[in-house]
Amino acid sequence: MKTYQKLTLITVILGLIIPLFGLFLYFFVNSLIGIPILGLVFGGALLVAILIIAVNIAGLIAAFKIKNPKTAGMLLIGCGVVLFLVVHVLAIPGLVLFVIAGIMALRERNSTLKKI
Repeated sequence: MKTYQKLTLITVILGLIIPLFGLFLYFFVNSLIGIPILGLVFGGALLVAILIIAVNIAGLIAAFKIKNPKTAGMLLIGCGVVLFLVVHVLAIPGLVLFVIAGIMALRERNSTLKKI
């Protein structure tokens, strides 16, 4: 496993804990109330949580499924920027970790090149 993949895995795990816990808590409280009235109050927060989960999964796919490290690096930096645009100030740690992983992937040498 390459270093940018390890850093991306750590970032994704940390980035998925809070949104998944928030969605679980939302559905648990909503099942106790019985009326989906929380959707009116927390609709924006639910949308942000779903977008955070989508960005983290996209970062995971970019790091592990894309074979070209340059493309993976650009996608990881893009995931960090999208995360920052969705969550704003609270996403700065995720932005920094995704950008560092992206820069590490951009600096990674392609292993498919023949060594002379």
